Amino acid sequence: MIFKNQKVIPKSSISTPSSNPTPASLTASPSVSVTPSPAPILTLALTQNAIKTNVNAQNYQGLISYMANQVSRILQATECCGPEPRESTVSQMSYIDEGIPFNFDQEQELVKNLKSKNPELADKFIGISINKEHLIAFTINSENKISEVRMSVSWKLFSY
Repeated sequence: MIFKNQKVIPKSSISTPSSNPTPASLTASPSVSVTPSPAPILTLALTQNAIKTNVNAQNYQGLISYMANQVSRILQATECCGPEPRESTVSQMSYIDEGIPFNFDQEQELVKNLKSKNPELADKFIGISINKEHLIAFTINSENKISEVRMSVSWKLFSY
């Protein structure tokens, strides 16, 4: 009986989706070419702005794309840490949370003095806590990527 019903129903009344497009359907829709947009070229200003914005927003994950694959993390006055994957550095940046917000003005007198009297800070992009004494300093390499993060609970740990 089932076989008889299949014979009775005309094939033209059964609609099945076509998985093979017809030449007419190919010409009916315009051809779209999707080209992935290239990664933005990092500039020193772009990296520095990302540091200011993301550190003060406690969005350390936002810094990953601005970091080299391996980043040296240094906690001032400890034996910690050294080169590590950038994700590890980011996961430890909560060390400076109590110091937020940071002032990253490289022209402030304290930053100038710290840079002139401490060779390890001379080429860093430094942030000083506005409400406390925390310091965070970034080395930015020739590719404009963060290659080192130095953190301190007090800028006074540097010989001033």
